[in-house]
Amino acid sequence: MTIEQIVEIPADYRVFLDLPRSIPVGAKARIAIDIPIELESQSSIAPVKPVKSFRGILKGRGISIERLRELQRENKALEDAVDDRQNRGIR
Repeated sequence: MTIEQIVEIPADYRVFLDLPRSIPVGAKARIAIDIPIELESQSSIAPVKPVKSFRGILKGRGISIERLRELQRENKALEDAVDDRQNRGIR
């Protein structure tokens, strides 16, 4: 399910999210927030510098993309285990 909503940023910089009632209580969801910054009309804020590409960052480092993906999966599994423990009240 994808929910998309355009919001105006308020003075207190707080945005609230209403989820559909069709999502069961207790369900786990991954929420991603994409904030494209358009500063053309705001001259008081410094322009955003473009992010350098990470392409080729592993070249010559002795690590393959497959190993990187494996490390990412391991990291995700650890994060999920920590989240599960926190949800069960275990420290």
